[in-house]
Amino acid sequence: MNRELNDLRVKDNIYRMAKSNIRLSKGDLTVELLPEFGGRISSIKIAGCEEWITQPQSGLVPRSPGDNFIRPEISGWDEMVPTTDACTSLNDSKELPDHGEVWARSWDVLAESSDSALLSVELNVRTLKFSRSISLFELPNNRYRIDLVYSLENIGPVATPAFWSCHPMFRGEGVKSVQVASNKPLIQTAPLSPAVAQTFLPSDLAHGKSIEYWCETDDEIEKVEILRDSGELLTFEWDKSEIPYFGIFVDNHEYCPAQVISPQPAIAYKVSERSAESAGRIPILAPEEIVQWKISIFLDREL
Repeated sequence: MNRELNDLRVKDNIYRMAKSNIRLSKGDLTVELLPEFGGRISSIKIAGCEEWITQPQSGLVPRSPGDNFIRPEISGWDEMVPTTDACTSLNDSKELPDHGEVWARSWDVLAESSDSALLSVELNVRTLKFSRSISLFELPNNRYRIDLVYSLENIGPVATPAFWSCHPMFRGEGVKSVQVASNKPLIQTAPLSPAVAQTFLPSDLAHGKSIEYWCETDDEIEKVEILRDSGELLTFEWDKSEIPYFGIFVDNHEYCPAQVISPQPAIAYKVSERSAESAGRIPILAPEEIVQWKISIFLDREL
């Protein structure tokens, strides 16, 4: 996986700057990134098909760590580092902001080509450097693949916790089914009550309601499939040895001005650095240590 990151570090194409928009393409697939807005993935779309990513309902506004993540322009795919829920760290008593830091920071663009990009950001609240490469591939049988390769590096002098969870907001309108490859029912974590029959479809929830689930720690989830009424299919895959935990958030206009499906693979357990520390389920990186992982997204026009 080091090679996949390093292949993008082409010497004559490395530059550190904030860009307002990056548009990648491969065949009929386009992916758009917003480096200035937390490195957000703002669009995943195949020509002639519907957009997969929830779009903002108002203009984008620069945000700062500590701002509320639930905001008028909430949309897109963000990365949660070094926490999701705001918390006080058990490691060093630091206050970690709502939905972490990196969603509200401008990222550096280290490399870019027509179908790949490498972005990075150094945290202020943790001695961590967070990097994400994205590469597009055209496959046989009218399929596409997007590879996301991530790394967290401890660039400080002492050991530090390393929390990451992805936070994609996939459009829930027109979705026929969501399949989570789980060995057992997930745990309803929000709201805690009343208990609701397990569903991953926003349309199954009352308007203005949402629900969140998390896996059991010994579950072996490595895939999620989102199938649209049109027959388009998005498959989310990863290796449990790299990404051992999984949650999913489903919203029918409670926090987001749309129906949203948000699968959230994670390298630490549940929704905050503190909860992961309490469970003893979070990587602790020694100085100069790096942890890496990968997600692949497969897109089919129709089954």
